Amino acid sequence: MADSVQTITRETTASTVARLFAEDDIGSALVVDSETGDLVGIVTESDIMHQVATDADITVVSVNSFMTTPVITIPSTESIYTAATLMKDHSIRRLPVVDDGNLVGILTTTNLIHYLPHLRTRILRGRDELSGQ
Repeated sequence: MADSVQTITRETTASTVARLFAEDDIGSALVVDSETGDLVGIVTESDIMHQVATDADITVVSVNSFMTTPVITIPSTESIYTAATLMKDHSIRRLPVVDDGNLVGILTTTNLIHYLPHLRTRILRGRDELSGQ
């Protein structure tokens, strides 16, 4: 999980988000309400590319008009298996992690890919312990 998450507001323009993605080498930003700080949406590189492909004026179009909402989230206490299942079931590649209404990070498919070798090792070690080896 990445604990550093970029947040933007509904009023942020698509061009500002595209610049943010390029400068910070990230693929998504979470949209928060400017008054309450509540998570209200997510914008991804694909969303920005869609705006460009449809000839939207990305210097003026705000993310409010194309962000994905509602946002699927998960608490940090859930298992990696639950997170992976949730991502598969909803066909999403980024899963914000929220505890008590506070954004604490984001889990991506890249995070899962990096975790798989560790998971395999833990499973094999558990099997060895059960068989008495």
